[in-house]
Amino acid sequence: MQFDTTATQLQGVLAVARRLVVIGDEQEVLDAVCLTIRRHLSYGSCVLSLRGTEGHFKVAAVSGLEEKLEKTLRGLVVSAGAFEALSHAAMRSGQVHLVPPDHPVRQRDEVRAGLLTTGVSVSRGSWREGTMLFVPLVGRDGETIGFLNPDDPLSGELPSAEEVLLLEAIADLGVLGIELARARSDAAAATAVMEAQGRQFEALMMTGARVRGGALLDEVLREMAAAMTAAGGFNRAAIYVLGEGESLECRATAGLPAEEDEELRRTPLTVAEFRTAMLPEMQISRSYFFDHRHFVLPPEVDAKLAATRVGREWREGQWHPEDMLTVPMHDADGELVGIVSFDDSTSGRLPDREHVEALEFFADRCAAAVVHSRRVDAVRTEAQTDPLTGLANRRALEELIEFSVQRYDHFGEPACLLFIDIDHFKDVNDTFGRAVGDLVLQRVGAALRERLRRGDLLARYGGKEFVALLPDSTLEAGTTLGESLRARVEGLDLSELSGEIPIRISVGVASLTPDRMDVESLVSSADAAMYRAKRDGRNRVASAA
Repeated sequence: MQFDTTATQLQGVLAVARRLVVIGDEQEVLDAVCLTIRRHLSYGSCVLSLRGTEGHFKVAAVSGLEEKLEKTLRGLVVSAGAFEALSHAAMRSGQVHLVPPDHPVRQRDEVRAGLLTTGVSVSRGSWREGTMLFVPLVGRDGETIGFLNPDDPLSGELPSAEEVLLLEAIADLGVLGIELARARSDAAAATAVMEAQGRQFEALMMTGARVRGGALLDEVLREMAAAMTAAGGFNRAAIYVLGEGESLECRATAGLPAEEDEELRRTPLTVAEFRTAMLPEMQISRSYFFDHRHFVLPPEVDAKLAATRVGREWREGQWHPEDMLTVPMHDADGELVGIVSFDDSTSGRLPDREHVEALEFFADRCAAAVVHSRRVDAVRTEAQTDPLTGLANRRALEELIEFSVQRYDHFGEPACLLFIDIDHFKDVNDTFGRAVGDLVLQRVGAALRERLRRGDLLARYGGKEFVALLPDSTLEAGTTLGESLRARVEGLDLSELSGEIPIRISVGVASLTPDRMDVESLVSSADAAMYRAKRDGRNRVASAA
């Protein structure tokens, strides 16, 4: 019966983990965490407090309290001093803190000023009215950003060992959700941090990998490694990505000193070597637990892995420095794309199936990031197929426009398109021949590309037409850039090619709008604006309405 209850509770924790990957609003994250504790761990109420810039804690989310009590509670502040006093006075089980109702610390003025005693639903158990149970929310930098305060267990009992672990897991997931939500609210931070979320990761890789390619993937994987160690209860992790042949390249680590990180990145490792730690008899769910008591790594493989050394007294049944958890990363077709290696369990506990499945969920997000990075890299390679200019081709442009449409639809991120046409180009071809016309196209294409930002995409759309896609740009910004491009081409000295025929361009600009949400409508709007520029006298920039 206890196993069934714990399994149900774990399913609830996994459910909130999946939700936190896509929740975009911080308040929704906080509410989801409180509701999860009440619903799946059976507490009458739960409060989540966050630390402000002054160091004090204020209530940020409440679940299960009457409106009057909630209003009173939201007016209270737990000072930094009171929180520190409670932390020192509390009995601890892992990260879960418990202060009995009769502890002398409860009588301190600053402590009493920040606490509210509520009733209990079951009075005949080990839980007493006034008991304070709290779980600090610790960020990746080790700073406490808040705490969870579950109250009134409907069992009437103090939390069991299994419930303590679940509270810790929910707290870690809550920290991850808070940090991701905060990152999403800041565009600059989102570029650097958006790495532990399904759709968010995909969108980031779609638009960002063009700019930094593998460097962006490394950034994403670093954030994922940090998130997995924090949420998964490990101090150290390394993410390996499958390269050419069977080679595994270490692309990100968490918890390793700089010299160890550098050593892992320099050390060649193959899938065959790693499989010595991925034997069928080691399997838990889709992952593998290397237990030093039953298995031995070949010395040449052991030397290539950064293992922790004994730093505390080890007892039978605890995690040992020579143990290792290996989580494979697979794509949607089940093909291996990489491996995540964990060691140094923070709690000292050996992994169970539910714990491993939670880590596999995050490893799937890593695999998605790798797959999308490769997909974008493939698009970039395929884009360089215009035999004349070396620019992107029409197909690659349309795929990237679709990516921008998705980002606009999901996150409201703007994008605009410049449709560029060379004026009087037919006269150049008719007068000097196609070979000269091709040289003009090459020179104009190079001049346009020089003026675009990193991350913008320039494509030869057909004949004498070019199209520039500008992610994260408004119509006004696109129009300004269009004027810059027009002036750049006007300033080119192509007289050795075109003689007395001036080389100028007309530019049409259109941006994504709610009624312009597909490739065809965006391109046709920019095209129509370009023809208006031609009608107005050529060598002009016109914007779509």
